[in-house]
This record gives sequence, structure tokens and C-alpha cells, in this order.
Amino acid sequence: MDSDDIRRQLAEQAQHIDALKDNQFALVAQVQVLQAALASALMHHADRAAVLADFERIMQRAREATPNLAARMEALEAGMRALLGAPRA
Repeated sequence: MDSDDIRRQLAEQAQHIDALKDNQFALVAQVQVLQAALASALMHHADRAAVLADFERIMQRAREATPNLAARMEALEAGMRALLGAPRA
């Protein structure tokens, strides 16, 4: 493999990394919009206590199913619990 091949492969890998970054930013934007929409709906839900109970049950399953993501979900979960009126821990 000569230096031109290495340069070409390096440029190709850099393009792939840039594409992955763009995809990640698009996903973050989608999550932000979905969080705002969910928060808007939940603020006006008639039975937030029932929604909170369901949310806590589902989040427990999510943490058990994906323990490697549990720490990343913690702050988002706390925000949602506060929105639903859960007492602070």
C-alpha cells in the first residue's frame, strides 16, 4: 500500500466520520423536538399520577434492559419525573 492509497483511505474515513456526526446531530435535534412535544402534552394530562406510575415502571424495565445506557438516561428521567409531579429524591 503506497502513500496515495493511505491518503485516499484517510480522506474516505474522514468523510464517513463527518456523516456519522451529521446523523448524530440530526438525532439529537429529533429528540429535543420530541421531548418538547411530550412535555407539552404531559403538562395538560388529566391524570399525571397514573402517567408517572407507568413511566417509572417502563423506565425500570429500560434500565434493566440497557444497563449501559442507564446513567445517560438518569438526568432525562429526573426531568420527566419532575414534569409529572414526582417528589424530589
